[in-house]
Amino acid sequence: MKESRVNKFKEYRDSISNEGSEVFSSPSKSEKVSEQMRLFLLLKRKKMAGNILLIMIAMAIIVLLAVYGVMLF
Repeated sequence: MKESRVNKFKEYRDSISNEGSEVFSSPSKSEKVSEQMRLFLLLKRKKMAGNILLIMIAMAIIVLLAVYGVMLF
């Protein structure tokens, strides 16, 4: 019987997590995680930091344009 994609993906997730957890969440400092899981969490944090930085830059530009517009009128 052929394995479905869902089963293969579940096996993959189980192989990279230390305890076969269903959800990838940030582990506490005391938990040990596999190398692949650590890399996944690092990439996730970097992506989140980049998104927050872009949002903050956009907000700063909007605020500056609003202040400049009020000063003109």
